[in-house]
Amino acid sequence: MMLSTRALASRIGAFADEWGDVDLEALSADEFLALTADLRSVRRALDHAQTQVAGELAHRSAPHLGGDGIARRAGHSRPGLFLAELWQLTSAEGVRLCEVGEATRAATAVDGSALPARYPAIGEALATGAVSADAAAVIVHELEQAAPRCSADARLAGERALVDHAPGLTVKQVAGIARHVRDHLDQDGAEPRDVIRRHRRSLTMVQLPDGMTRFVWTMPPETAGLVRAGIDHLVGEQLRQKRDRDQQGLATDGMVDLDDRTMPQRRADAAEELFRAAIASFGTAPTVPLVTMVIRMTLDQLLDGCGAAQIDGIEAGISATTARLLAAEANIIPAVLGGEGEVLDLGRSRRLFSTAQRQALAEHFGGCVFPSCAHPPSYTEAHHLHWWSNGGPTDLANGIPLCSFHHHRIHDDGWEIVMRERVPYFVPPPWIDTDRVPRRGGKVVIPMGTG
Repeated sequence: MMLSTRALASRIGAFADEWGDVDLEALSADEFLALTADLRSVRRALDHAQTQVAGELAHRSAPHLGGDGIARRAGHSRPGLFLAELWQLTSAEGVRLCEVGEATRAATAVDGSALPARYPAIGEALATGAVSADAAAVIVHELEQAAPRCSADARLAGERALVDHAPGLTVKQVAGIARHVRDHLDQDGAEPRDVIRRHRRSLTMVQLPDGMTRFVWTMPPETAGLVRAGIDHLVGEQLRQKRDRDQQGLATDGMVDLDDRTMPQRRADAAEELFRAAIASFGTAPTVPLVTMVIRMTLDQLLDGCGAAQIDGIEAGISATTARLLAAEANIIPAVLGGEGEVLDLGRSRRLFSTAQRQALAEHFGGCVFPSCAHPPSYTEAHHLHWWSNGGPTDLANGIPLCSFHHHRIHDDGWEIVMRERVPYFVPPPWIDTDRVPRRGGKVVIPMGTG
């Protein structure tokens, strides 16, 4: 039996009344964490309801209805703008809800028979609460970019792969893997995207009233990868030096470590140092590059220039053709590490991981592997899964990259790490999660076929 809108509104009103009686300060830590987790299901149920309503509104506001469409009758040119006003959203949020609603709404054929939704798996995931409306929106957006250049079966396979991997990920992580799937489905579109991005490059300088100058530098992925690699290298070195000073207790005996710069300040200082070094080197003989930029691509892609490649630390992919051009640069290395006889497993012969080992760990895991941490490889330290102090070896199978903050959290707060097929899962201490449900860490890679 269909629930009436009045009954549904009554239930929502009852929830609002009960919520008004909740005393958050009186809750214990366990009760507060349980409430926070329970609100997730409430929000997901609302996401599902909103996208369904938005999809129906879009259907009833279709352009062919003209002035009879609901949105136009309400004084709006588009249904998303109507929702934005009605639900007090941004225009972009209203439009996204309508796009997801339309994409997951079952259609009706001319003869009255039912037609499946364009993205049925996303609709199912919204209904079960497996994904949020925001995550569904980025999946729909990226798949729609690939749709003109791939088959319907390939698009549906990409949709299913993304829906299967999305639960537990942040919206930013979902957007990243969705772009990778788009690049796989639309390999012919990778090179045109590179050309468009190159044409959009720009650098503007804005003089601010207080005497400061703001540089707005819009750069394509291949440039951003190189610039970020240089800045991250210098910032990473500074953070390691600060950590070493802290560990050696150099701030004792009346000495105070005054290096309290924020991360944006550190990046600004690193960029300045790079420019000073570049200016000082004008007219001199070329030197060994300061930093290394890693580009991930298959051997076949390197040889034939087809498909897409990925730059370490940059979410947007580039075409294999662009990657082949970059491969001729002295400061670009392929992602195949440990060559030339480099020993990657050192056993108990040394405590610290070697440079080659850290590069191999960075290639396999990306940056910090703690769930949802976005720190790049240059900010990380190699952590022994089986601690060195307890007899653990300095081997690749016993190492993962962690940023300094999460490295300390693992050592100090009682987190445990279990590996499943070389994927780290982090088991929280009981005071964070009484059920101690493992949380997936590391970069998410979706295996896609060649079809």
